[in-house]
Amino acid sequence: MNLRRLLGLEPKSGAIEERPTPVGRDAFTDVAEYYDELMAAVPYRSWVDYIESLLSRLGADPTDVLDLCCGTGQVGSEMLRRGYRVIGADLAEAMVRRCGDRSPRLPAVVMDATRLGLRGDSLDLVVSLYDSLNYIIDAEGLRRCFEGVAHALRPGGLMIFDMNTARALRIGLFTQNNVNSTEPLEYRWKSHWDEEQKLCRVEMQFRWRGPGEHVEFSETHYERGYEPDEVREMLAGAGMETLHILDAYTFGEPGVFANRVYYVARALRVE
Repeated sequence: MNLRRLLGLEPKSGAIEERPTPVGRDAFTDVAEYYDELMAAVPYRSWVDYIESLLSRLGADPTDVLDLCCGTGQVGSEMLRRGYRVIGADLAEAMVRRCGDRSPRLPAVVMDATRLGLRGDSLDLVVSLYDSLNYIIDAEGLRRCFEGVAHALRPGGLMIFDMNTARALRIGLFTQNNVNSTEPLEYRWKSHWDEEQKLCRVEMQFRWRGPGEHVEFSETHYERGYEPDEVREMLAGAGMETLHILDAYTFGEPGVFANRVYYVARALRVE
């Protein structure tokens, strides 16, 4: 896929970079260098297996794919390996730089998901995994994200994404640590939930004790808990039909104790 063509750039245009959101602007900066170590146990290949099982059930055979909020490019690279034409986009420049270390290498750009600058009718599939869209903490921003995706999708194209539920954020999903482990990256996380705003603030402390210089740093992350009906309404307003809301990694509806849900939406826009 021609990345510059997809983005609708003139040949003279340089790298794309949007201003970071005011809240959580330090997120995924210092940790980027160690992120793959932190996520070493995450089953990225199984996640792509699940995406493909959803596509199979829908009879979809996408070619051009955007890994939105791609992080260091694990999902996008795995999809490249399976034959899709994939690009990545993420707000965190430090994370995007790591996409070049993947094998296969994921071409990626710095881009704010709430201000997507993608060409219309250029994609068959947009995926966004690991609760990335929870990081869009204002509803208007999430609406703009869906509108940008709907604009970029060809009619009938799909968006598949996951979200942490408000319940998961409320019960302290992110309060965790690994201080008794032998892993080289030690972390201590403490979450704080604001019921009125449906907002979770996570104070993260890290200490690298692996090879090289030992360093300590901290980041503050924010996630918002969205209700399924709220998300469905936003998708509809953007011109997408919600096909499924699923308990993560299953084909069943989420129950009251679900911590993560998957959304599958289809673009209905016709020019």
